[in-house]
Amino acid sequence: MRKLRIIAVAFAALGLSLFGAAPAAAEPPTTDILIFDDLTIEDFTCGFLIVEVFDGTVRITTFVDDEGNPTRIRIAALFQGTLTNPETGESTKGQQELIIFLDVEQPAQETWAGLRFRAVFPGAGAVLLDAGRLVFDVETGEVFFEAGPHQVFHEDFEAYCAEFSS
Repeated sequence: MRKLRIIAVAFAALGLSLFGAAPAAAEPPTTDILIFDDLTIEDFTCGFLIVEVFDGTVRITTFVDDEGNPTRIRIAALFQGTLTNPETGESTKGQQELIIFLDVEQPAQETWAGLRFRAVFPGAGAVLLDAGRLVFDVETGEVFFEAGPHQVFHEDFEAYCAEFSS
């Protein structure tokens, strides 16, 4: 699950790297779209291998000030896929519909809103759910505001890992 955050932060870095020389006049926001098919991640969060295969789209919108300098970035990450324990064959669906707001003028602060991650197992329901809103300092991890269940953020994987090990 940490890899999903790493991927999102990588998209933010990509957005920042797209800035070239700024024009003198104000510009409308720019949007870059990244499409992923069969993005495969090997996850060892549970102490054993879970293979995650996702399809999705990331839309990076960069807003600028009157001088053309970036002021904030909005990253919309929409993913769905399958997570499988290859040893037991246990499998489930995973989903993400997350919006990340980066304030370029205060780059250490991020806001995450929406569905960061949900894993639903047949008969057990959503055993891993991270949804709502988080505002935090990226460098220190200090949470300024939190609303909703955030199992991934708080690394509460007990029920999730139990489902995969049965």
